[in-house]
Amino acid sequence: MGHIVIITGGTAGIGLACARRLIDDGGTVVISGRSAERGRKAVAELAAGDRARYIPADVTDPHQVTSLVEETVDEYRRIDVLINNAGGVTDDGTAVADCSDDALDRAFTLNVNSAFWACRAALKHMLPRGYGRIINMSSIAGKTGAAGLVGYTTTKHALIGFTKTLAKEVTTRGVTVNALCPGITDTDMIPRELHGAIVGSGADFGAAATYYTGDLGRMVNPTEVAALVSVLASPDAGATSGTAISIDGGFTQF
Repeated sequence: MGHIVIITGGTAGIGLACARRLIDDGGTVVISGRSAERGRKAVAELAAGDRARYIPADVTDPHQVTSLVEETVDEYRRIDVLINNAGGVTDDGTAVADCSDDALDRAFTLNVNSAFWACRAALKHMLPRGYGRIINMSSIAGKTGAAGLVGYTTTKHALIGFTKTLAKEVTTRGVTVNALCPGITDTDMIPRELHGAIVGSGADFGAAATYYTGDLGRMVNPTEVAALVSVLASPDAGATSGTAISIDGGFTQF
């Protein structure tokens, strides 16, 4: 489709799978992340020549996020698709009663503010053209609670609210905005002990697989998330906006 795409957190996992799929679709993809080594490795793995580029960016810094967008536009003259994939658990195992103000702030900066900054920068270029596709990577934690993960679950819920609000503002101007909510996905972000419980065997496996993976009985593959990204990023998805789509094997069922 020839789109110019930015993917934050694009050097591994879901982000890299999305980059590979959108390159296969004919796009040119800029991936970002904090590690230049991982960025170079990802570009080499994509093996897409000048249709894959790495630009370093720490999404917790608004200036670096803005520079990522501006550098992309300077080189490619436009941005068609923005995928806000960077995010994660900042303070693992934190309950509400134990969560500090700083810990909650860190979670919001990584999971919400970063997407806000990227969208604000990208819209300056999308809206004048009357075209754009924005995909925000939330989580099943954006639809359900998770004890001990107050920062992560709160901010992933907030990201869905931000997605819906932005969609109300820009869909009539040719820019769609959607959120994806993957379930437990087979990436390096999954704690080793949880990964072992899901892919292991015996009684513990059955309980863990049922709870964490719904009727699917296994983890989501990053390529399955990328397949839906491909649809939402396409010109044909102009009527789909303001949604929060689960990819979780029936865990949430909404």
